[in-house]
Amino acid sequence: MAGSERKQGKTPAMVAIWASIISRLGNWQGWVNIILLFLVLEIAILSIEQARWITPQPSLTLVLILSLVTGWLLARSQLPGGVAHILALVAGGAVTAWQAYQLPAPETISFAAFLAFLTWVVGYVSTWFVLRKKNAWVAVCLGAVVVLVNLSNLPDSYYFFFGLYFIAAIFLITQTRMVRQHYVSGRGTGFLGRGLLYFTVSLLCLVILAVSFAWVVPEMRFPQLQTMIATRMLWKQDIEKSSFNFFAAVPAKQPLSTSGTRRDLLFDRDWHQEDRIDFVVNSQHPSYWRMHMYDTYTRQGWVNSPISDYMLEKEEPWGDADALSDSDTITYTVTTNMKTDTLLTAGSFVSSDMPVLVHVSAGDVISVTAPRVLSPGEHYTVTSSIFSPSPADLSGVGGGYPPSIAGNYLQLPSRFPRDIRLLSENITRDARTPYQKIVAIDGYLSQIPYEEEIKPPPEGTDGVAHFLFTQKSGFCLYYASAMAVMLRCVDVPSRLVVGYLPGDPGEGAGEYILRDKHYHTWPQAYFQGYGWVDLEATPGGADSEVSVGTPWVSAGTIEEYPQWGEWQEWQTSWMYGWPYDITPGEAAPKPGTLRGPFSFADELGRALIIIFGGAAIIMLLVTPLLVFRSAFYRWLWQVDRANLASRAYARMCSLASMVGLGPRPQQTPLEFAAELAVEFPEQAKALDALVGAYVENRFGRRPGKLGLFEEATVLKARCSVYEGLLQRLGLVRRLFSRR
Repeated sequence: MAGSERKQGKTPAMVAIWASIISRLGNWQGWVNIILLFLVLEIAILSIEQARWITPQPSLTLVLILSLVTGWLLARSQLPGGVAHILALVAGGAVTAWQAYQLPAPETISFAAFLAFLTWVVGYVSTWFVLRKKNAWVAVCLGAVVVLVNLSNLPDSYYFFFGLYFIAAIFLITQTRMVRQHYVSGRGTGFLGRGLLYFTVSLLCLVILAVSFAWVVPEMRFPQLQTMIATRMLWKQDIEKSSFNFFAAVPAKQPLSTSGTRRDLLFDRDWHQEDRIDFVVNSQHPSYWRMHMYDTYTRQGWVNSPISDYMLEKEEPWGDADALSDSDTITYTVTTNMKTDTLLTAGSFVSSDMPVLVHVSAGDVISVTAPRVLSPGEHYTVTSSIFSPSPADLSGVGGGYPPSIAGNYLQLPSRFPRDIRLLSENITRDARTPYQKIVAIDGYLSQIPYEEEIKPPPEGTDGVAHFLFTQKSGFCLYYASAMAVMLRCVDVPSRLVVGYLPGDPGEGAGEYILRDKHYHTWPQAYFQGYGWVDLEATPGGADSEVSVGTPWVSAGTIEEYPQWGEWQEWQTSWMYGWPYDITPGEAAPKPGTLRGPFSFADELGRALIIIFGGAAIIMLLVTPLLVFRSAFYRWLWQVDRANLASRAYARMCSLASMVGLGPRPQQTPLEFAAELAVEFPEQAKALDALVGAYVENRFGRRPGKLGLFEEATVLKARCSVYEGLLQRLGLVRRLFSRR
C-alpha cells in the first residue's frame, strides 16, 4: 500500500520534470525552424564541401551543427546579446582552430581556418535571428551569398545546388513567417490558411527576384569602371602574389588563365586536350597567338628572370610606334570565353584599346595583361607589329649577337647534361649559320613520335634529357623545350613561348576559334636584323593539332593549313552573335539552334525565359484571386456598429444566395431563418440570435445602435452562421477559408 502511494506520488513529480524539460527545449514549431534552417545552410555548406577546394578539408558540416547548437543554447538563455555574441566568437575560434590545425597540409591551414570560421559565423548569426528575432531573411541572405560566391567559381555541373537552396529557403521563410505571426497574435485559428497565403506570395516574390537577378546581372557589366578601379589599385596584384594570400593555395575550378597560373612552366605527363572554346579572334591575318614567354631553363621546366611592370593607358603605344608602317601592323579583336587577365599578342605588341600592364624580363616583353581579370564575353582590340621573313631572308644571317641577347638567351643550368650538348653539336656539325642549325635540329626532332600523354620525368632528372634519351616521345612542351635548349647548346639565342595555334575557322573570313586543345608551346630564335622569329618544333600528324610542316612560322605558312580552304558561309540566328561550334564540312544548323561556345548560357537563358514566363502567368492568375479574396473578406467581416444587425443580416442573405438558399419574395426574416435552420441545424441558435437582433432592431422598440451585450451576441452568431454558409460553398470555401 505504501509502495503504491509512493509510486502515485512520484508520478506527478516526473510529469512536472518532463514538462519543465519540454518547456526548456521549446515548442515543435521552433524545432521545425531549426531543422529547416539546418537544411538551408547545409545545402550552402555542402556545395563548398563537394567542390573540394582543398584536400583534405575540415568537416564544415560538423562546424555548422556545433554553431547551430551554440546559437540555440545562447538564444534560449537569458544572457544579454553582447555577452552571448562574445561567447559565440570564443567558441567559434576554438572550433576553427581545432578543425584547421588537424589538417596535415600546412600551406592550406589558413584557407581551412577561413572556411571553418565562415561556417561558424553564418550558422550562429542565422540561428540567433531565427530564434530571437523570428527572422529567416538574414539566414537566407547569408546562405545565398555563400552559394552564389562558391558557384561563381565552379563549373556549371554544380549549379543544381542553387535549385536545392532556392526550394529549401522558400520553406524556411514561409515557416518562420507563420511562426512569427502565430507568436505575435497568440492565436492558432486560421494558421494554415495564412501560411498558404504567405507561402504563395513568398514563392512568387522569390521566383521573380531570382529570375530578374539572373536575367539582369550578366548584362550589368561596367568594364570601363572596373578597369579604372583596377588601374588605381595595382597594389591588389601584389596582395594576390603575396605569401599572406591564403587563397593562393586553392586551385581554380573554372577555366582560368591568368599571369599567376603561368609563373612556371614545368614538365608534366599530359597537355591540353579539351574542345572547350577559350577565345574567338577576329583578325585579317592568322597567327600564333602568344600569351607568355620564358627565358630561363631549369631541369624541371621554364621560369622567368626578374620581371618589371609598366602601365600603359588606353591606345598608348609601346616603343617607337612612328617607326612602324601601315603594312607592318595588324589590328584584331579578341572575345574571351574564360576568366583571364592575359591579352593575346601576335608579333610585337604595340597598343590596346584598354589600359594594360606590360611585363618585361631580360629586356623583352614577356606578356601583356589587363589590370583586372576579364569575364567571359568581354572583348578587347590589340594592335601588333608583324613581319614574315622567308627562309631565303634568314638563311644568310650569321651570328654576332648583342651582349644583352647572348647573356640572357644562351643560359643553361649549372648541372646541364653533357649528352644534350654533344647531341646538339653532332646534329649541327655541318651547319654554318643559325638557319642551318635550326633546320638540322628540326629534322632530328621530327623523327621522335608525338604522344599526348607520357610518363613525366622522374624527380631530379633533366626534362629535355629524359625526352631525348629515355622517353623518346612527347608533346609540344617537350619538342619546343628540346629545340630551344639544343639551339642554346650551339650558340643560337632562343626562348620558349606559350599561347595558341591559329585555331579553327569561324563562321566567316577572319574569324578564328581558339579551343583548349589549341593551347601550344613553341620556341623562338633570334636573328640579327630581324629579331625574334617564331619556330615550330612539334611535328604535324594525325595525333597532333600542328599542321605546319616547316620550322618557320609566318602568315604565309599558316595559310597553307589544309583547313583554311574549307571556309563556309554559315548563317547564324540573329539572336546570337557567337560563331557556331561546327567542324568543317558539317551541315549548318537551323536558325535558333543553340550550339555556340556559350551553349550553356543560351540554354540557361531559355530556361530563365520559361521560368519568368511561368512565374508571370502564375502571378497574373493568382494576384486577382488574392485581391478578390481580400476584398470579399473585407466586405464580409466589416463591422459597422451603427448598423451592425442590418449589415450582418444582409450579408447572411447574400451568402445564402451564393449557395441557392436566398430569401424568397414576401418571405419574412423569421420564416427565412426557420428555413435556414432546417439546412443548418448546428447553426439554429445562432440564426435565431442574429435574425432576432435584426428584427428587434429594425421593427421593434430599440432601433439604431445595439448595446455592448447585443453587439457581442450578434458578432458571435454571425461567425457561426457565416462559417456554415462558407462550408456549403465547397471549392470556393477552400479558396476563401476562414482567416
